[in-house]
Amino acid sequence: MEKKLWEEFGMTRRTFLRHFGIASCAITLGPFFVERFATAIAQVPERVKVFKVSNGDCFENIDRLWAMMGGVGNYIDADDFVVIKGNGQWPYQGYTHTGCIKAVIDAILRLPGYDGEIFVCDNVQEYGGLNQTGFDATVAYRTRNWPDHNWDSLAAAYRAEGKPVAAKRWVSSQADITGPGDGEGWIRDFFAFHGRDSYLSYPVFESPLTPGCMVDVKNGVWRGGGYTGRRVKTLFMPNLNNHGSGGEDYAGVTSAVKSFFGATEIHNGGYATFRGHYNMHSTSYARSRADYAGELTARFIRTMYAPSLYITAAMWAGHQSRTGGAVETKTVLACENPVTLDYVACKEVIAPHAAWLDPDQDNNTRRQLTGCIAGGVGTIDPGAFEVVAYDFDRPTVHRLDVDRMIKEFEAGRATEQEVIDLIQAYMDGG
Repeated sequence: MEKKLWEEFGMTRRTFLRHFGIASCAITLGPFFVERFATAIAQVPERVKVFKVSNGDCFENIDRLWAMMGGVGNYIDADDFVVIKGNGQWPYQGYTHTGCIKAVIDAILRLPGYDGEIFVCDNVQEYGGLNQTGFDATVAYRTRNWPDHNWDSLAAAYRAEGKPVAAKRWVSSQADITGPGDGEGWIRDFFAFHGRDSYLSYPVFESPLTPGCMVDVKNGVWRGGGYTGRRVKTLFMPNLNNHGSGGEDYAGVTSAVKSFFGATEIHNGGYATFRGHYNMHSTSYARSRADYAGELTARFIRTMYAPSLYITAAMWAGHQSRTGGAVETKTVLACENPVTLDYVACKEVIAPHAAWLDPDQDNNTRRQLTGCIAGGVGTIDPGAFEVVAYDFDRPTVHRLDVDRMIKEFEAGRATEQEVIDLIQAYMDGG
């Protein structure tokens, strides 16, 4: 639960008002209240933030999420190419909710002057049944997902309206490339990992929208013999499921940390090698080491590329499995690192329905997270992060809402009375 501003300072509401020189009647009178309240907000220690929205539909939830984070423009610029990396391998709630993906795409397309391109991608780890993946799921396999479209048909609908959206399924390759000038392929890193030769890779692919335009996920857009200066931003959009069936398996939860398994090559399956080197799955989970999986995710972020944002589409949470029993949790969450995001999503969304996924227990879900932390990414220290939540069933005003309104006032886009009214709602809220 969110701490109120006075609780951040270990004060009562009355003591807080007195400490910052705010008379109890100042909320209604207002002369110096906004300035002093802004001073108090500025003194709150900076922490990792997990944004969480519940009980709207997929479009309401995502739109509210962007509003809480200050807008999509805080993450995407008008000339960026954007890769939305979903989880696409399994049917039903096993692939990232297409409605949530659409809501994110719509927000990007609404950016003033947006002239980039948007791609929905995954490698489905070389698996996935015909007409059952996120890309091609027929209506029968869209239960506990968005029924209107799969990823391919969604992208086609955008293109029919003249909008720059495509779906691109990444496929492992035998070819060697050094960069986009060599055509499509993967940039690979071979290394020793806990006594086993291993590798990671990231894709370079041709835009399905612009022939000859290459998308280098790490270094940017390449065309006509060189990089254009345009950036490629990646948004990882995992779902939230138990990887096992009715209990914990070697992975625990499958969500943001594990979503990197769909961002690299998995040659020959999850227990195999490529040129004598083990892939991300076969060098971690095949050894029953969930902590190794987390370490490899951290290495990927440090050495391949770091996604701009992670958005967990937990409209349904597969508490029993990726394709079996699921609860309609009607929640989306976002964070700038996958560890804290998974911790909160597991603790607050799926663990109430599947106790074996509680990240505070000694289990493989926690080992994923601590492995990633050991690699230098993320935190689960309760004092180092905060959850910024909004529930459509029980709307509240958060400290950050007030902070944004004060900034709007300072920029001349809001009145002092609008700020005071919002502060009053915040002060009076539960």
